[in-house]
Amino acid sequence: MTSPKYMMITVAACTSSFIPKALEHLGVLTEELKRDAGAVTTRYGIIATGEHTGQIILFQTYEEMNGIDAAFDVYNNSAAYAGIVGSGHVSITLRNIVKIEDVALANPSSEVPAYGVVTRWGCPDLKLDALRAEVPNFESNGAMILRYCTILTGPTAGRHLLIVGYPSMDAIEKTYTDLRASAGYNALLEEFDLDWRNIVRISG
Repeated sequence: MTSPKYMMITVAACTSSFIPKALEHLGVLTEELKRDAGAVTTRYGIIATGEHTGQIILFQTYEEMNGIDAAFDVYNNSAAYAGIVGSGHVSITLRNIVKIEDVALANPSSEVPAYGVVTRWGCPDLKLDALRAEVPNFESNGAMILRYCTILTGPTAGRHLLIVGYPSMDAIEKTYTDLRASAGYNALLEEFDLDWRNIVRISG
């Protein structure tokens, strides 16, 4: 699988009755983004916890920043995107671009995870080696994809995201049981200014 370097994340509020239709449109839109903008991967779903509970989230990754520029061209020409933003039921809450850092699973899955966990923190430096040492705790408990990112835009620019996809809630629970028992992970927590962790139900 190609290793993308950038990701665009969009969060949007949506009236509950329109969510099934919005997800249907997103299924079409993500295929257009892959075909016409060169998106390496796309995932979308509903935020299940935290301040944006019930809102839609879309992740799209690219090898180069100009892929994000191409994504906006897709938006301009997509009937699916028009069906979302022109519905009167959806309003964008935030959209940020992030840089994907060199931390990943050895064998990421191309299957669609059931859940994602998104964690945000600030720290003095990237802590790449320390985070790489904790990757086996994710891998051994069934993590399907792992992205470590630096936020480039918006009010939280400079902070970091860890985005991990899982096949089940049980896999999430087992991962964090192992992490809590890890001296390396606990040392990282002492240096991190962790301010946000939420679960996403992945739809596609």
